[in-house]
Amino acid sequence: MNSHRRRSANRDTRLLLLAASVLIAFIANAAGLLAGVTIVLPHLLYLPVILAAYWFPRRGIVFSFALALGYLALVLLFTGGDAGEVVSALARAGVFVAVAAVVSLLSLRLREQEERYRGTFDNSEAGTFIVAPGESGPQIEEANYVGAALLGLTTKNLVGKHAAGLFEDPGTWEALAAEIDRSGAVYGCETTFLRIDGVTVRVLASAGRLPGERIVLTLVDITARTNAEDALRQTNAKLNMLGRLTRNDLAAAVSALLGRIAGGRREFDDPGIRRYIESLEEDARVVQRRAEVTRDYQDLGLRPSGWQAVQKVVREVTSCLLLPGISVRSWVERLEIFADPMLDRVFSNLIENAVRHGETVSSVVITYRILDDGLVISVEDDGVGIPEEGKERIFDYGVGSEGGLGLFLVREILAITNMTIRETGTPGKGARFEIHVPPGGYRII
Repeated sequence: MNSHRRRSANRDTRLLLLAASVLIAFIANAAGLLAGVTIVLPHLLYLPVILAAYWFPRRGIVFSFALALGYLALVLLFTGGDAGEVVSALARAGVFVAVAAVVSLLSLRLREQEERYRGTFDNSEAGTFIVAPGESGPQIEEANYVGAALLGLTTKNLVGKHAAGLFEDPGTWEALAAEIDRSGAVYGCETTFLRIDGVTVRVLASAGRLPGERIVLTLVDITARTNAEDALRQTNAKLNMLGRLTRNDLAAAVSALLGRIAGGRREFDDPGIRRYIESLEEDARVVQRRAEVTRDYQDLGLRPSGWQAVQKVVREVTSCLLLPGISVRSWVERLEIFADPMLDRVFSNLIENAVRHGETVSSVVITYRILDDGLVISVEDDGVGIPEEGKERIFDYGVGSEGGLGLFLVREILAITNMTIRETGTPGKGARFEIHVPPGGYRII
């Protein structure tokens, strides 16, 4: 409602100024024609022509045409129809219309760009601020509704406030400004703003340089996201603690069970009973191994993923494994992939599986190739391979002599960053595990 009143008041003021300029120009030209002055004073008519075309571009040409007709009538009235004066007046009238057409076109384009900017600025879901130099330092020159609401203020109250005062740490603004001066822009800087009521708001801030030493600053509220992440981390920490306690209790129970089984083997000599006790012992050992594996993977997905040099990961893994008579050659220099911090478990499991189940394995080779839909890392051995019917089942939970946790968790680790794995080797010639890395998930440095 207030904006409508302001537009109406501006329109009335412009109409008043335009009418005054027309009246003054015509009075001056009438006086000039009476005095015989016909060259200088007609230029006064350009003022209302330009004002009308700029302020009311859709009516600027019509206005200039009417003004030209009025000027022609004035010339005919005061010169008595002198041919030379009439021709000169017609030429000026044509120039009036041409000037109005050019100014109207430029004004329309300017307004279209301004409306586009205003629509983007006002309707953006991000808080947007224009920061300009001020006497006491950089100040908020303009802000949209989202930005003002983010800080618990109105756009009117926000204008003129010192930019550094918006941050919980005032030094953050100086750091942002320095980075903008250095590189021209800042993107996705996570920081904390301070609302008028003292509540902190976590935001992603981006900023860039504008003409006139101004800076455009945009903020995206991530408070809910960071709170959810914190709650998730706390929940995961509690679940980990519960899992650790449960695993310790289970390990203690299995150890006690193995002790009783060992006592039973010493006590009974009957072959049937001894076979039964041995089967119980093997089952207990499987439970024990599963508990040990889950200990290794208790932090799966808890730490943020990041870029990892594959060659370095493989080198560290092989240095910790016992590989008698087996060579591991990796040709993955300069390759980095975006993966969970537990990527080393992937390669250690694949290499250990080759050693444990390949029977005739003498070498493991790790290579990569770039495809149209990403990149493939191959871990290949020269062992007995895997039968066709078992290629997919080996990744299922609970399959295999070791309980199937190794390859099952390998797939889960890779899936965190949208990687997949499959077995493509030839039975009798060796196993080959192919890890598919999606576009954007790898880089060659």
